[in-house]
Amino acid sequence: LRAASGGVETNRSLYYVEGASLDVCGEKLSRKCVVDVDASQDIPLRNSGSDEVICLVLQGKPINEPVAQHGPFVMNTQKEIMQAFEDYRATEFGGWPWPEDAMVFPREEGRFALIDGVKSTPSSK
Repeated sequence: LRAASGGVETNRSLYYVEGASLDVCGEKLSRKCVVDVDASQDIPLRNSGSDEVICLVLQGKPINEPVAQHGPFVMNTQKEIMQAFEDYRATEFGGWPWPEDAMVFPREEGRFALIDGVKSTPSSK
């Protein structure tokens, strides 16, 4: 894993998601976990097991602002969180065309979008 161009100002976390064993900087991991790593350094990764290893790397520079979070809303202040809830209750963020808040569609229906009452699907390749 190469060093981030942002260097030490970048936060980086490695999520070990799948596989039997992974070596990170020479340390053997045998269970799924999250490891915070130094983004300014190259990080040696080695699959030390027989299964495929899947990792997710998330990184970013801190925004240096206060963060308030509640449910799906992330804002800077608690007041902004309350406003987001009020906006959602009033408009459902522009409307929700389904009869339930947590709609689940049959898997065989595939991906689609509903725009102005017209259903469209991605073109097949």
